[in-house]
Amino acid sequence: MSDPARRRRQVVGFILSGLFPGLGQLYNREYLKGVLFIIPGAALNWLAYRAVPTDLLALAQPSAKLLLLLAALLAVWLWAIVDAWRVAGR
Repeated sequence: MSDPARRRRQVVGFILSGLFPGLGQLYNREYLKGVLFIIPGAALNWLAYRAVPTDLLALAQPSAKLLLLLAALLAVWLWAIVDAWRVAGR
């Protein structure tokens, strides 16, 4: 059986990393790793925001740049979530 405190730490780390990459690592007291997730997460969010077209009709055909940025952001986000879950489970 799993320890309830460990399970709670896993869930909190999962939720925090789901809100923004790196917050779960900071919760798990992995400060350097948390900052290393926050910086690319913030940069990719900003770049994706800048790449989104303002014309609603242009959203129907997103650019390759936007899709690449969103894929990179999703990869960083999922990596942060899985890492926070695994580290809290130790």
